[in-house]
Amino acid sequence: MLRRRHAYLVDILRRIWRFLLVYTSIYVLSALGFYWLEGSRVSLFDSFYWSIVTLGTVGYGDIVPTNVPAKILASVVIATQIFLLGYLISVITTAVNEETSQRALGTYGTDLEGHIVVLGYSSVGRAAVRELLIQEQKVAVVTERSEEVANLRALAPEARLFATFGSLSEAAILERVNLARAHSVVVCTDDDATNMIAALNVKAAVPGMRVVVAVGRARLKATLRAAGVTYVASPSEMGGRLCAAAAFEPDVAHAIEDLTAADLKSDIQEYLVGPTSPLRSKSFEEADAMVRSATGCLLIGRAHPGSSGEYVTEVNPPFATRFEENDAVILVGTIENVRRFRRWYDRDQGR
Repeated sequence: MLRRRHAYLVDILRRIWRFLLVYTSIYVLSALGFYWLEGSRVSLFDSFYWSIVTLGTVGYGDIVPTNVPAKILASVVIATQIFLLGYLISVITTAVNEETSQRALGTYGTDLEGHIVVLGYSSVGRAAVRELLIQEQKVAVVTERSEEVANLRALAPEARLFATFGSLSEAAILERVNLARAHSVVVCTDDDATNMIAALNVKAAVPGMRVVVAVGRARLKATLRAAGVTYVASPSEMGGRLCAAAAFEPDVAHAIEDLTAADLKSDIQEYLVGPTSPLRSKSFEEADAMVRSATGCLLIGRAHPGSSGEYVTEVNPPFATRFEENDAVILVGTIENVRRFRRWYDRDQGR
């Protein structure tokens, strides 16, 4: 918000600096001219006072020209003021209209912090944005088509959703979404080449950024992982596995769909273990009993930092496994139960 206002004010000043220069020049010259034409009848201060009153077309009448040259000067100043006022109104009106248009298209950028950037508004991008908003995350979306921005802006308030358009292969677009202050980035256009370029631009701009990329060709996973991408998803591959499961174990496929969509009956969530977490130093068996008793949720796994620094996920680890600080708790529960867990755990989900 502050950055956009600053850009708007800079644009206004850029447009009216010539007007301000001309206005100040006329003000000073008319004051000096009146002082010279009226001789000793008025002081220099009174001349500047008369000049601003005349330019403002106020006309108090307490100081007036008394000779023909001074009256001619006053007429010229008043006529000039009318033209200057019209010009100023035109400039400001144009600037306001353009600012409204640019704001609607998101070209001024955003001041969101701790948000998730979604680059691309394909079918995968739409599903990702919908899921993130349901999870009450702040989102900045870049679409390649300007006509989609208005539809995006209608999804959530400005404080939670920023939308803009542009070429995802251009590094400049990353400044617009305030990448430096973002939590993570999801790259999900329909073109794998664009996805790779965008992901590399993100890693070059902010090397430590968490980047998730959706690709159509699963063989690109290894390449993107080698480039430092945090997670690579292949929607077609994932969809194929679900279809295969539905062919002979349909209820498993239904369960997976339910668990990965936060707007349905249940959800899988992840929470970090902090220094004051009630689960810290507890075994998996003890932690599961605590969570079930307090919230009704079920622990299904944990993630912990591996030797390379990346997190390693363990589903259904041995009961003796203990949660340490900076581990992540992975749980499943109904929507009401996970809300109860969030209140009990007193920490937002995510890592």
